[in-house]
Amino acid sequence: MYTSLPPPQPRGIDLSLPTCGETWCNGHGKCVIPPGGGADLVCECELGYRGVSCDGTVNGALSLPLTLSVLAVIIGLLILAFIVAKARQKQKKRNRRVLAAKHGYNVAV
Repeated sequence: MYTSLPPPQPRGIDLSLPTCGETWCNGHGKCVIPPGGGADLVCECELGYRGVSCDGTVNGALSLPLTLSVLAVIIGLLILAFIVAKARQKQKKRNRRVLAAKHGYNVAV
């Protein structure tokens, strides 16, 4: 009887496996040995992330209020621009009436 053997697997590190930083640190940090030593690894988080597993953002609590504030400023500017445009339109209409009356034009404005 002849049995075929599976093809030989390359030895070494399997690069297709997720790294410690991708799994334990949620992809936002890297695993390091703690400063005091020890068997467990800890996450060294990237800039902007914090927590044991780098799952919290530094500005996470500010994102909603900041978004709403920016939206309120944009809406306020749009309302202000509309009011200014209407005021200029009325001023131009008033100026045309004054000029028409001054020069004797009979223009319905």
